[in-house]
Amino acid sequence: MRRLIFYVLMIFTAFFLQTGIFTHLTLGGILPNFFIICSVSVGMIRGKKEGCLIGFIFGILIDAMYAMYFGFYALILAVIGYMAGYVQQIFYEEDMTLPIVIIGASDMLYGILIYLFSFLTRGRMDFLFYFRKIILPETIYTVILAVFIFRMISLINKKIETKGSEKHIEKNI
Repeated sequence: MRRLIFYVLMIFTAFFLQTGIFTHLTLGGILPNFFIICSVSVGMIRGKKEGCLIGFIFGILIDAMYAMYFGFYALILAVIGYMAGYVQQIFYEEDMTLPIVIIGASDMLYGILIYLFSFLTRGRMDFLFYFRKIILPETIYTVILAVFIFRMISLINKKIETKGSEKHIEKNI
């Protein structure tokens, strides 16, 4: 139950930060991608299913607010969250290198997929311009914030697991 409450609060907080507060804190018109940070973080910490589910929920929110085709962002973010779950077996929570690399690569993959399916299909062929002006700056901004957000999600997850295991131990005694 605590995990569900945490996920609901995380989703609302990330959505509020993405669409509210950080729209006023853009750097050159670029926003960090909180949805990628949260989806990948949950996937890495909790596994493929939960990463996929959180990514799907974030994608549905984007689709409902901004998308031309419903389900497009849900599919992309669900796949990214699912792929991040593959790292769970080799992931060591105290090491921040792997999460930052995975979040950066996921944000780049997200940007490239958006370009391929949204811009390239409409005949806009200048990928290097899009990469230099949008994908790369967004990835850098996202990775900088991911250092703090991933650590926070990881700490909250540890607290939830610790409290849940104490109750489980008390029931068994």
